[in-house]
This record gives sequence, structure tokens and C-alpha cells, in this order.
Amino acid sequence: MPNFVNIRLWKPGLKKSEQYKSLQRTCLMREFECRQKQASRFEKQISLIMTELEKHLSLVDYINIKKFFYNSACRVHSTVMSNHQKKLEKLNRGPIGQNYEEMKLKLIHNISSYTLSKVEERLLCRGWDFCVENKITNFLDFETDLELNAMKLQPHCHESIFRSICRQIHNASQQLIRTSKHKKISNLSKEELAALKSLKSNNNIIICKADKGNSIVILDKETYMKKAEEILKGKQFEPLNNDKFHREQEEKLNKYIFSLFKQGVIDNKLRYQLQSTCSSLSVFYGLPKAHKTGYPIRPIISTIGSYQYELSKFLAKAIRNARPQAKSYIKDSFEFV
Repeated sequence: MPNFVNIRLWKPGLKKSEQYKSLQRTCLMREFECRQKQASRFEKQISLIMTELEKHLSLVDYINIKKFFYNSACRVHSTVMSNHQKKLEKLNRGPIGQNYEEMKLKLIHNISSYTLSKVEERLLCRGWDFCVENKITNFLDFETDLELNAMKLQPHCHESIFRSICRQIHNASQQLIRTSKHKKISNLSKEELAALKSLKSNNNIIICKADKGNSIVILDKETYMKKAEEILKGKQFEPLNNDKFHREQEEKLNKYIFSLFKQGVIDNKLRYQLQSTCSSLSVFYGLPKAHKTGYPIRPIISTIGSYQYELSKFLAKAIRNARPQAKSYIKDSFEFV
């Protein structure tokens, strides 16, 4: 129960009783209902006043007055929200929710010329593993999770309020289940979805994962391309003059695998597993090193889908299984404990 609903009692020991808590809840609910009625009454009065002003004033004066009222309401709203935030932080003994101002310094490294908005920063602070949209497939687990979480509220609520909360949760969950059987549920707000589309359509920046950690690095596209070109100018890389080099290497590998099959070294199943058909070129990209000055990029060559990918995967597994394990080898922390 909020600490600001405090009633002076003749016997201080009654504060722990159920009657006192029930009285607190009743007072709070009545205050809430009274404020709601008062707000609706004020809205009706304001709409009537604005209608009368529109009749008796010119268009310019009416727009200026409307703008003045709007600015005044925004100032009052910001003051009230600030006071409420302070109260909630005082009751919570700490900040409410995620502190994006502190998180963005650790998670976002913006070294581009593009200035991120607050919505874009909040979106990127969610990290790479955030699920943008999902679909409820197992409704039984969904209902079970709702019931388990609702049961946690029972010790902190009056019985009548708890029943009302459970009824509302049940109605909302049933409506959600009916509407989401063939629909994906978005985990982002409309502002965040718009920010996601804006970042995706911005062709002047590159948003990529850092080399270490789960942070995000934002670079100008020109800077990223220059860093990549500097790496490709190294001695370990050389340009190919033959456009058919990839196809020739694929055919050469397939002939060698077929020769192994003819010699009886591999069976027919493994032959088709290792053979390459319609393969693609390996992809080169870089991961910026956020922990180093200048943000140099670490070169990565992704061979997924290339002609030697299946063979490399098979050999890596065979070598790992054939390699003897050291006595000091520990699989994970559970084995260590």
C-alpha cells in the first residue's frame, strides 16, 4: 500500500490490522474516483468555453488562445509528471524502469555524423536479442503464466480487489487469445516502429555489433567502407582476375569428393552431404572494436553457403571428436562445481 495514504490512529498497533488496510484502500479508491469525475467535469467545461470563444472571436485570436491554453497545459503536465516521478522513485527507493541515460553510454557507440533521437536510442538500448514481434502458439502456457503472476498479487490485495483484478486479466487474456491466433504481436510502440523504419531506410550509416560485448556501434557508411578497404589492401588478400574462379573451385572440390566415393573412402550419403551445388560467395564484413581508440574493425569472412562450407563443418566435427580431451578440460561451470 502506498505510504502517502496515512491515517492517524488512536492505537498505532491497528496499522497492521486488515481493517486499517481496507480503510486505506477505500480512501484511495474514493479519491481516485473523485479525481476522475472532476477531470471529466473540467473537460466538459473547457470544451463549452472553447466553443463559445470560437463563436465570438476571430480565427487568429482563437488560434492564439488555443495555443496559449495548450502550452499552459503542457507546462502543468510536465510539472505533475515530474512530481509523480519523484514520488514513485522515493517509494521505489530507486529509479523506475530502465535508466536509458546510463544504458546508452554502455550499449550505444555513435561515432557517425547522424544524431540519434531519444526514441532511436531507447530502441537500440533493447539490444540485438530483443524480439520485435512474436506469436503466441502455446496458449496453455500463456494462460498458466498469467495465473502464476496473478497469484503473486494476492498477498498484497484485498480479496474483492484481487477478484476484480483476476476477472479483468481473464477478460483481457481471452480477448487477446481470440485476436492473436493468426496475428503477430508487436513488442514495440508506434514511435519505436517508426524509429526502426527510419534507421533501416537511412543509407548513410552502418549499424553493427561491436567485436566484444553486446553493444551497438553506429558509423558513417563512408568511414566503414574506408576501414574495410584498408584491410583488404593487406598482403593476405589479392584481387581475382578470373570471374569463373568460384565455379572452377566448386567443380574441383566436387570431383575430389566423387573420387573419394569411387575409392570407397566415403559412402553415398556423405558424398551428397559434402557436395556443393549452387553455392554463393563468402561474405566479408567487419566488427568495430569499441574497446579500442579509433574503432578499428575486425575482419570477418562468413563462409556460410560457400562451396567449402559443408566440408569445413564436417572436418571440424571430425577433428573435435578425434582430439583427445585433456585431463584439465572442463566443459562448463556445472561440471566444475
